[in-house]
Amino acid sequence: MHTVVLPDGAPIAYHDEGAGPPLLLMHGFTGTARSHLGGLIADLARDHRVIAPDLRGYGASRPPARDFPPDFYQRDAADMAALLDQLDPGPVVALGFSDGSESALLLAASRPDLLRGVVAWGVAGVISPQMAAAAQRWLPVSAWDASRADWRAEILETQGAEMLEPLVAGWAAAAAAIVAAGGNIVYAQADQIRCPALLINGDGEVNNLPEDVRRLAARIPTCRLEFVADSGHSIQDDQPARLSALIRAFLTDIGS
Repeated sequence: MHTVVLPDGAPIAYHDEGAGPPLLLMHGFTGTARSHLGGLIADLARDHRVIAPDLRGYGASRPPARDFPPDFYQRDAADMAALLDQLDPGPVVALGFSDGSESALLLAASRPDLLRGVVAWGVAGVISPQMAAAAQRWLPVSAWDASRADWRAEILETQGAEMLEPLVAGWAAAAAAIVAAGGNIVYAQADQIRCPALLINGDGEVNNLPEDVRRLAARIPTCRLEFVADSGHSIQDDQPARLSALIRAFLTDIGS
């Protein structure tokens, strides 16, 4: 991996693979570029330049360890803008999953000069009260049973045992704070997105509510929304071929 240092001193480690039109891939909560998006990196790097960072405080982008102020989505978007400003790959298509999807849309809204398109999946544009309540049920982490064994294993492998409780409790607290402030992540800014946009959610999403993603898509002037059958939140795991096909069709449509 390569590393850049952001203006505030935080490191961002990133994969830079392939050649061709540039893409920026942004992973989700408790993951890394490789753990969440490894299959897509390999697929898309066949004919694109793929820039895939571990977001601030995750994986190889430490220290410092990940934290969750209420504006962490905006901070991640600003970090990605600073990364692109340093690398200067030309306008990219940003692809984001889960938390990375929200920040990819914020990046599109705030720095249109950096993007020629955006694809976001596992997205809602808001933290719903249902999502914040679900996050509170993750606590305490010490009470996790076998139903969360896979998630625990992912965190231990990619972030380390010392980060298990801080990551989960930190995100839950941030979600509660965002809901208390009205719930907005990127919905309010979505009408500022002018590049082509594709939103994709699984039809089995539980807490990113269908009505929220439909409302978000309607607010983006150049947006198309797709629901993927037989998939939950992690479409790249549940329906990888379908996700790849949707992404590649979008890239073809915009000439990337």
